[in-house]
Amino acid sequence: MAEQPKKNFKVNRRRFVKTSTLFIVGAAAALGTGAVPILRSNEKRLRPPGALEENHFLASCIKCGQCLQVCPPKVIKLDGLMGGFSVGTPYITPREGGCILCSGLPCVLACPTGSLDHGISLGKEAEMGLAVLSKPRQCLSILGVNDLVFRLEKIQSSGNLVPDENLTDILQRLVEKLDDKETATWKEKFGLQEVTVKEVPRVLAKMNRENFDWLLSFTKDSEQAKVGCRICLEDCPIKDENPISFHKIKNEDLGKDVFVPTVEKTCVGCGVCEERCPTEEASITIVPRMKWKGNA
Repeated sequence: MAEQPKKNFKVNRRRFVKTSTLFIVGAAAALGTGAVPILRSNEKRLRPPGALEENHFLASCIKCGQCLQVCPPKVIKLDGLMGGFSVGTPYITPREGGCILCSGLPCVLACPTGSLDHGISLGKEAEMGLAVLSKPRQCLSILGVNDLVFRLEKIQSSGNLVPDENLTDILQRLVEKLDDKETATWKEKFGLQEVTVKEVPRVLAKMNRENFDWLLSFTKDSEQAKVGCRICLEDCPIKDENPISFHKIKNEDLGKDVFVPTVEKTCVGCGVCEERCPTEEASITIVPRMKWKGNA
């Protein structure tokens, strides 16, 4: 007897999501009120730009995943079974990757139901949430610590001098702000005709313990090291809207002036600040759906 050909079972995303949702609702009905907590996730999700009010969003989102597919930085995820009614809906985890508010907001354009409001087209209109300075005691700006120096010292303490993405990013940020004197020193040290971001790979190729120690010392003495960390504003995709301001205060413990970051009304909670914050746990974090109510 000839062997029967095996059927090719393919999982349809929409069918899977619908089936999963029906399973959750059915389980709640079967198990009674004790199962109700699984219907809603305990964690507020950061939704993509333009998401409707949460209940309306959950009711209108068809879990198609189109927003995820067109997201250039690939930061949008789909919620799993533990999301309850939120299963299959899109969300963003800021610490893993914030929304860069792409030009034209392709995720919004791709949404077939308007769960992501088609009435917005600019990043400054996103209203995803709000950034908060959740750990001010470790904020580098308040401590008067430069982010490049902090990151280089962290590499030094780890003993890992591998020229990875982190070190590449540090060098790129450093060379973009060198003054004329610092540029001349950099050229002489690494034998460069010019000092640009394009030349960073050549510098990385020469990176050893001696050159790294020189780099750390050079960075500490640079003009930009005199300014505390401001990466939350510098990397913000709508920084021209001034979503974060810095106010000078006297740090009595340090005996010097430092700057406190203050979230302004123009913040839309995209999450890039949380992603890029260099402290071990992000000093600035996003509260989804939160609205600006004025500075305390």
